[in-house]
Amino acid sequence: MFLLTDPLRTVFKYREILFRTTVGEVRHRYAGSVAGMFWLVISPILLLTFYSLVYLVIFRVRPTSMSEYEYVLYVLAGLVPFLGFSEALNIGASSLFVNKAILLNTVFPSELVPLRAVLASQGLTVVGLTLMLFATLVLGKLTWTALLIPILLLLQVMMVLGIVWLLSLASLVIRDIQQALGFVTMTLLIVSPIAYTPEMVPEKLKFLIYLNPLSYFVIGFQDIIVFGRHPSGLIMGVMIGLGLISFGIGFWVFQRAKRVFFDHV
Repeated sequence: MFLLTDPLRTVFKYREILFRTTVGEVRHRYAGSVAGMFWLVISPILLLTFYSLVYLVIFRVRPTSMSEYEYVLYVLAGLVPFLGFSEALNIGASSLFVNKAILLNTVFPSELVPLRAVLASQGLTVVGLTLMLFATLVLGKLTWTALLIPILLLLQVMMVLGIVWLLSLASLVIRDIQQALGFVTMTLLIVSPIAYTPEMVPEKLKFLIYLNPLSYFVIGFQDIIVFGRHPSGLIMGVMIGLGLISFGIGFWVFQRAKRVFFDHV
């Protein structure tokens, strides 16, 4: 628990400037485009529509235990959080490198640079999950378990943030990390049960799913959104552990190693 004290204290202390700069980064990302901030809504709608057409009209592949619409919802319930994780990982890992000018800034601590990047990358995830909750309401599948979604999203953000704190430092001296992350996210996509259920995987290969930390979050979101049930105690426990441990250790290592890496910039 002591590992969580410092990062939580830092976030609380700089919460106002963190909020303002995160909003500014989101606005800057869409500045100059015709639709502007509306892309936060347009992008997930287009994404969900595209995947719905692909799985309903083209592939027509689904588990026998689900209807066509349930299967599409199942895929999207895993895909949207995955995309949020992937975007946060890639943008966050390069956040220090593209913001070298403020690495030693005392007004805006360097610890908050990766955090800001991760938070700014969650817009599509939040809007996408909101749209799926609306879909579950229309289908009559919305239950009280939907209240757990913000908790799962927070735990996933904490997990990816801990990883990003480490990768953003390493990226200052090892530029290959950014290129390698493309292959990492592709591998995670394949071994995450997004378009298939864990039961569809051969017994000899199931361990690959559960070695993938992202699988637990994918399964958790699918349980809540598609099946209207809370994740099992094991799944919930692993998500809590991954989120808290990654968050605490990532910040602890960042604070103690940042000076060494900053000297190479």
